[in-house]
Parts: sequence; C-alpha cells; structure tokens
Amino acid sequence: MSRLLGTFLVIGVVSVAVAPAQDAAAPDQETNERSQRLFDRFDQTAKELEIQSQDGQVYQWQSNPLFRFSSEGNVFGSVFVWKTPSKQLALIGTIGSIPINQQDYEFVELHLLRPTPIVPMSVGRAPRKRWMPEVDTLELKTVPSGPAISADAGRRLVQMRGMARQFKAEMIHNGQTNHLRLLPQPLFRYEDSTAEFDGALFAFVWDNGTDPELLLRFEIQREGDKSVWTYQAVRFTWRQLRLLHRGETVWQAEEFLERDRVEQRTPYLTGLTDVIPQ
Repeated sequence: MSRLLGTFLVIGVVSVAVAPAQDAAAPDQETNERSQRLFDRFDQTAKELEIQSQDGQVYQWQSNPLFRFSSEGNVFGSVFVWKTPSKQLALIGTIGSIPINQQDYEFVELHLLRPTPIVPMSVGRAPRKRWMPEVDTLELKTVPSGPAISADAGRRLVQMRGMARQFKAEMIHNGQTNHLRLLPQPLFRYEDSTAEFDGALFAFVWDNGTDPELLLRFEIQREGDKSVWTYQAVRFTWRQLRLLHRGETVWQAEEFLERDRVEQRTPYLTGLTDVIPQ
C-alpha cells in the first residue's frame, strides 16, 4: 500500500495499522473531528460503490472496515472487503484521503479477487475512473504440498499461518530489492468457517512500517472429488513485486504503469477520485 506523487498525482494506499494510528501526543479536538468527518465520508463512498459480476451476483459491502488508519495526522483511510452472496471474498479496497496544497483529495484503491468478470463501473467524480478489469490473472492456485484440511477451525488457522510462512515476498524499487515481512496474524479470516468453507488474507509489509504491499489470500476450493488449499497473490502497491514459494518464483507483477489512466483494465485499480469540500 504505497502512494505516488507523479506528474499525474496518483494514490495507492498509505500507512496502515490494525487500529487508527495515533501520534505520541493526544490528538486535539480539531484533528478528531476532521478524522471522523473523513471516515464517515469513506464509509459513504464505499457504500455507494455498485459492484456486480456479469453472472448477476451483487458483491456486498461489509460496513465494518478491516481497519482504519491515519498517518502524520493528515492522511486517512479505511480498508473494506466485499463478499459474494455466498459470503466468499470478492474484492478488497481502500477509500482514503491525502492533502494536496491544503486541500483534501479522496483516493480509491480496489483489487478484484474472484476470476469472474464484473459489470464495467465508474468510480469517483470527474475525471471518473472507468474500471473494466480483466480476470485472466485471478485464478487461485493449489498450494504445493498443502496439508490435508483439518476439521478443526483453530487448527485450520494454524495450517494457513504455516503455509503463509512458506512464501517470501519481494518488492523491487529503483533497482533495489526489498524483502517484505509477513505479519503473523491474518488481516481477515472467514467467519463461520468449516472444512469446506474457509480462507484468510495475510499481509507482507515493508521493513519501514506496517503498510501491506502484497496480500496473500488462502481459500478452500474443490479440486475433483476433494477440497484443497489454494492461494492467490494480491498486489497492493504500484511497485514491482515478486512472490516465492520455498525459493521458487510463483508469481510476479511489473510496475503498475496503468495507474495514470482514466480507464483501467487490470484487477487492481487506483487513483484520485474527488476533491473533498472543506
């Protein structure tokens, strides 16, 4: 989750914590009022997003964010997930704000998770982002030598944590390879999970903070006559990424050059979407 200030100011996602970050000193009332106003706006923006698969499934916004964040008292955001009617993960996204020349701008970052085409959608106000994501790269892959799925929910979490530790993630920027750190606890875990229905989202973060740059998703899928563990790499930065499993590269993504485009066709979308009134 990184942000870029380029020729066309474009935003990824910024500083993240499990709870809203606080400065060492207690925030004053004005800061609290500002953050609450922005968080309320982000909720409304996320609620108004209409995301529907081309086979007719309306993806349901989960009103409780995975977390809210603030950075340096002037960058704010909320991270949400959307689910299918059958309660599987469909999409993850951030709605946030960043100040530019003493004016708050709203940004949106979305990543489709399911390999099912969605109805093309517009995001934000003029110039609106037009999103028509291609889904060929969204196929879940079987975890190599994955364990037999446990019948116990607690044990399945242990299994997912163990599988996550088998992966290593790298982010390449300015010719330098940064080895990302895996957070031990998932950002998200399926509720009411069973041995046929379970999954989680883990985060790899940069060594200079806790901003997720790459997400690792696990989900139980049917393969023939049995259920198996599958995984999916989910980019959350515009920088180049690489995912390795036991030393072998299993996924990689080049720098996200589409970030400046009004019309975006990748499963990952990002950009400024509106000016926030004072």
